[in-house]
Amino acid sequence: MRCYFMRDGHIAAVEVLKSRTDDKAAIKEAETLFAARKAQFSGFEVWDRARFLYRYPSDRPSGGET
Repeated sequence: MRCYFMRDGHIAAVEVLKSRTDDKAAIKEAETLFAARKAQFSGFEVWDRARFLYRYPSDRPSGGET
């Protein structure tokens, strides 16, 4: 699994995650890595090859809109 650190809507850095089989553990690991680098990046995405797992911040509108 990989964590893609984003800046201005583009991938700015990539980190291979140690958590390779557990989605929740991979997301938690990515959150920890991002917390240490959040001054450099605007967000991150977690992917397992071609399978999207998680994006921070979420692109969903706030306020319960669908």
